[in-house]
Amino acid sequence: MNFEPHRALLVKILNEAHVAQDISMEGFGGIINNITANNYLTFANEEIPVESRGHNRALHISVKCLDHIVAKVLIDNGSSLNVMPKATLDKLSFNASHLRPSSMIVWVFYSSR
Repeated sequence: MNFEPHRALLVKILNEAHVAQDISMEGFGGIINNITANNYLTFANEEIPVESRGHNRALHISVKCLDHIVAKVLIDNGSSLNVMPKATLDKLSFNASHLRPSSMIVWVFYSSR
């Protein structure tokens, strides 16, 4: 807060943020946490429909990567492997020089490679 450009930007964000008048403290806390958290996806209890609580269905979201919207991104915090189709990667402006071949074999749940 002592660095004027940071303070000015934070005040601008807070002034422009839309917050519903009837939001709960938990929901408002979630909005504030989104400012300070990185690489997290969270929902306040009031954002989750009652009929959806306790289910184990897949959650897909859309994300923006550089200037591209990537639809149907699977959120799965139980896997130890994340996979992006090569066709999706090809559509992004990505520097492929960072990619390296791997000898890792991935076995899916029905024992195929």
